[in-house]
Amino acid sequence: MEQFLADLHIHSRYSRATSKQLDPRVLAAWARVKGLHVIGTGDFTHPGWRKELAELLEPDPGSGLFRLKDTRNLTREIPFLDGYELAGRTLFMLQAEISSIYKKNGAVRKVHNLVYVPTMEAADKLSEQLAAIGNIESDGRPILGLDSRNLLEMVVELDPLAFLVPAHIWTPWFSLFGSKSGFNSLEECYGDLSSHIFALETGLSSDPEMNWMLSALDRYALISNSDAHSGEKLARECNIFSGERSYEGIFRALRGEALGHKFQGTVEFFPEEGKYHLDGHRKCGVALEPRETLSRGGICPVCGKPLTVGVLHRVLDLADRDTPEKPDKAPGFESLIPLAEVLSEIVGAGPTTKKVRAMYTRCISRIGSEMAVLRDAPPEELARVSAPLAEAVSRMRRGEVIRNPGFDGEFGVIRVFSEKERKELHQGTFLVPDSYPAKKKRSAPAPKDAPPASEPADTSPEPEAVLESEAPTPAEPAGLNPEQQTAVLAGPGPVLVKAGPGTGKTHTLLARIEHLIAEGSSPRHILAVTFTRKAARELSDRLVASFGSKAALPRADTLHALAHEVWRNAYDEAPVVLSEEAARRVFRESNTGSDLDSRALDKAFSAISLARERRDPLGEELEPLFHRYVKQKESWNLADYTDLLEFWLEQIEHEIYPRPYTHVLVDEVQDFSRLQIDLVRALLTAPAAEQIADELNEPGSPAGRGLFAIGDPDQSIYGFRGALAHVEEALREVWPHLEVIGLSTNYRSSQSILDLAARALIQGQGAPAPLTGVSSLAGQIRLFEAPSAESEAAWVGERIRALLGATSHTLADRQHDEDKAEGLGDEQFSPGDIAVLVRVRSQIAPLARTLDRLGLPVSVPETEAFWEDPRVAAILAAAGGFLGISRPEDDPESEKAQAAKPLPCPDDVLASGPSAIASYMQDVPPFDRLFWKSRAFKELAAGFEEHGGWLGLINWINLQSSLEQVRRASEKVQIMTLHAAKGLEFRAVFLPGLEEGVLPFAGPGLSAIPETPGPSYTIDLAPDQLAEELRLFYVGLTRAREALYLSRAGSRTVYGRTYRLPASRFLGPLADGENAIRRSTLIAKTQRTQKHLSLMD
Repeated sequence: MEQFLADLHIHSRYSRATSKQLDPRVLAAWARVKGLHVIGTGDFTHPGWRKELAELLEPDPGSGLFRLKDTRNLTREIPFLDGYELAGRTLFMLQAEISSIYKKNGAVRKVHNLVYVPTMEAADKLSEQLAAIGNIESDGRPILGLDSRNLLEMVVELDPLAFLVPAHIWTPWFSLFGSKSGFNSLEECYGDLSSHIFALETGLSSDPEMNWMLSALDRYALISNSDAHSGEKLARECNIFSGERSYEGIFRALRGEALGHKFQGTVEFFPEEGKYHLDGHRKCGVALEPRETLSRGGICPVCGKPLTVGVLHRVLDLADRDTPEKPDKAPGFESLIPLAEVLSEIVGAGPTTKKVRAMYTRCISRIGSEMAVLRDAPPEELARVSAPLAEAVSRMRRGEVIRNPGFDGEFGVIRVFSEKERKELHQGTFLVPDSYPAKKKRSAPAPKDAPPASEPADTSPEPEAVLESEAPTPAEPAGLNPEQQTAVLAGPGPVLVKAGPGTGKTHTLLARIEHLIAEGSSPRHILAVTFTRKAARELSDRLVASFGSKAALPRADTLHALAHEVWRNAYDEAPVVLSEEAARRVFRESNTGSDLDSRALDKAFSAISLARERRDPLGEELEPLFHRYVKQKESWNLADYTDLLEFWLEQIEHEIYPRPYTHVLVDEVQDFSRLQIDLVRALLTAPAAEQIADELNEPGSPAGRGLFAIGDPDQSIYGFRGALAHVEEALREVWPHLEVIGLSTNYRSSQSILDLAARALIQGQGAPAPLTGVSSLAGQIRLFEAPSAESEAAWVGERIRALLGATSHTLADRQHDEDKAEGLGDEQFSPGDIAVLVRVRSQIAPLARTLDRLGLPVSVPETEAFWEDPRVAAILAAAGGFLGISRPEDDPESEKAQAAKPLPCPDDVLASGPSAIASYMQDVPPFDRLFWKSRAFKELAAGFEEHGGWLGLINWINLQSSLEQVRRASEKVQIMTLHAAKGLEFRAVFLPGLEEGVLPFAGPGLSAIPETPGPSYTIDLAPDQLAEELRLFYVGLTRAREALYLSRAGSRTVYGRTYRLPASRFLGPLADGENAIRRSTLIAKTQRTQKHLSLMD
């Protein structure tokens, strides 16, 4: 089970003696830095804080916890960490601390209790009850004259999951067992309700081992928290849980109800660091061990007044054991020193000084969170950041520390280096050991009144040298074949790498970047342009793995995302980025006064879009339409994708944008349009780029210097968006001296699949570049001809079941024995190894239904996004209409318009967001109460809050590339379009629907096809369209590693019309060659009185 860390006792700025910067965002930011997953909210009883929590937090679906509505720019909440990306996800648990001061059994009692509730409604109710008792507005931790037993009763009756934990039970002044005003037993405090207490907070001045001196505490979960009064103090103590992060999970774990959740121990202060560990007087500078205090009659030898009795003394007073005895099943604990204190000792400066904070930032950016540094990172990894840090943490983990205990409110000091060692650290003469001993198991404690441990042995290096060191520079790229090596070292002029499928394109691109940096190029002058943001993130992750998270890294992103950033920076606000469909609607609306009908306007929009990407003139007929469209967008602050690129190019050409890059690496260059190529050219055009290179003394010539483009012309499948099918010729027009290098070694597919793909491609454009596979697999290629689309889907499902090792009850495939002979039958596939790739989206639903009916785990990545849900789409369309950017009702021919009628919802309700719509619409069709609880609606509501309203949410959705919708859900068979599958690979691939009109796709011409065309019928497509359809088929074939299953149906219903389409023309050449595909047909098989279907050769 997954572990998580929880700090469940903190405070807000409404509590006294707390940081005035404490708010939910600051807490969340520090929690991420510290490595906490769940934190208490603190102070929910304070009306001002509760209001702030309600405004800034929202329920985390299904967990009973809360999360920030807006997590953007969290790093700004910690100024000295600004610029460091805060990883992790912080959840909040509703928590408050109540200070009770009251008389009981003839004595004044002062007890602090922690209260936890599962809902904001419960917090409101309890606060209302407490407000009737006393003032809860003057302090975030209200002081009430309320008996702890009565407070517990209120909590127990509030909610079945609400609970109370006695806070820092040993603190002298305000605690259950405090020496000044506490009780001698838990039952004395909570009386007849004592059984409702199941956890105790040990506090900073004690650890579980000290509490094991009392057998009465054996049955309680001993938790530890920071009691933080500032963000920096979070996680100085915290709790370790396993299981899902949820309120009820924490509740059950603390009760010992092991239902998938466990309480696994605590992270502790060294108890001596707590400010009430020993007895003493702070003002008098007196600290005494319990035995000495007793010998002096509890009187201070300086002032003659009673000493403040510390936690250790109080524990020994109540103990019924001579030594600690760990209860059965009790979890363990770890004692740590806060990282800032460790670094302070190393650097020789205070924990909050710039020098320590700089090193702190470096540690967490290199290693991760503070908890990762202190608990998890191997010493060898720490040594790469700072050798003294590695030694300090190793000693701390072994418990080899020097303890100067705290007393009477004065925090103790725990050190890992002796005074002599600290001097050597600062003089640079400290020597680091060659290896680090393993962490010691915790041994039996020394007598509690024994003197502090002796100082550890001396050891080593110079802190300044450690602080100045950087991540090691990678060596020249390794693991490259000769072709890849040639590509990586090519240049300095423009380079095009033609990389066939599976030839290591990304590996080569990454190696090129490493080579450039090794040769002295500045990472900030290197730009890697990807086709999708998903690819950009993956490339960035690999760069971090190569160079380290602290190192300066090249920028990796899409041209559209970069252009959007340029626009935002230029105007201090971002436009609403229109999806293609929304842009089409705006175009229609802006041209409602023209003589063109809806179909003609659609055709005009497509022509304009294509011309803009190709940078062709529009012509007299299109110019007025385009001009009105531009004016409409400007008045509504809208932009389409092409606007973003045109704007950036204009900024560059007018010398407004500074051209910061000397190297631009372009991934998937075959899918770039003329506009995109011109934008890349402009980024690398002299004199700006030349001037930067001259200043840095970087090699190369101005004409195309720094261009490294990689892609596969045989996989150019976006011609309908203006992509250049003949990318080499297009690049040569710009850079005549273009150097072209080919990659031909395929690391993905079996040779039989590669040969089949080559035969398919040769029919359209001549012999493709040959690919040589390194795989020793024989490969399995099958073609199934089904009488109908339904039987085709059944065959796909049964073949997948066979691959997964399932038993078929519907189809008996006589080829199964041959599959085993080829190695596919014996080694079962996992669901994630298999994909079903289709040409049109309408094929997905029936296939998914069939696989689901067969009990196969299936994922449809492209339709899983919440905005694809029809009712969510209706809400988004209405919100878009309210903003003036999306009116489905204006497009009666739209498929979505047919499914989603306008919402009868007033604008003021729409403006208020999803929650208001849910309250207003309730059971109004097409909605029902189940919908408002659905995952899709919850994600819509969360997105609305996260992105700051409809404008931000719609902008975010429209910026998502459809290719980025593909999520390779593990252990699920994936169904997706061929376009979406680009760049992915699977052990087994199914390609159904190989009929003329489906693949190649007839598009709008489908309606012109006769319902029963002849066997030799072929659709009429323009040569460039047909070539692109063939390349799309090639993409599908080359996704497969071991097994390829092709199929077609004798009849298929498309858009409500049933066709009997002939086999795709692309299948014809595949029968040629030595490794012809094996064909299967479906015939009737009679057995007894039942009819079964069987596959026969």
